Amino acid sequence: MIALDEEEGELHGSIVRTLESVLAGAVLIDLVLHERIKLLDDRVIVTDQSPIEDDILDKTLFAILDTGRPRKLKYWINTIIYEKVTNEVTHYLVKKEVLIRKKKRLRLAILEGNGSIKSKLENRLRGVVLGDQEPELREKVLLAFLYYTDLLKLVFPHKERKIVRKRVKKWIGDGKEGNNLGTPLDEIVAAASK
Repeated sequence: MIALDEEEGELHGSIVRTLESVLAGAVLIDLVLHERIKLLDDRVIVTDQSPIEDDILDKTLFAILDTGRPRKLKYWINTIIYEKVTNEVTHYLVKKEVLIRKKKRLRLAILEGNGSIKSKLENRLRGVVLGDQEPELREKVLLAFLYYTDLLKLVFPHKERKIVRKRVKKWIGDGKEGNNLGTPLDEIVAAASK
């Protein structure tokens, strides 16, 4: 949603490849958070084969199971990208009525209170980074992706980015020792953000 250019009704063209990689990483992070996979020596290992009841996550989980042997994290990021995860997420958001497709354009659905989910998400991220709100783990992960892919500009204006980068870096660590997301999440964010 953050990457949607509302005037053009499509994703910002300059970041589509980056977005694909971030979405692939997000799928793997969701599988880690649902305790279905873990990372062992940079390889993705299934820890629980039970479905999550989410089309995108279950498809990925079963693809990992079907390979028969553990594969590297970067292999799965590339495979998920190849499987057109951006299209799947877009279709999912249209189905959930978060996005509305009119002809070939996408529009954000307006929620009660005259706001979109995108504006609510942006306001929440702004409150977390610039206010005193404590970030939840998923917000830290999103901010880490935005930080490492240089996409903070999608949420924060230029004049705020220096302080925003400093605060986000404090929460997520510096990409080396001492990261704050947790080892598997840090590894996935790093791999998907390259």
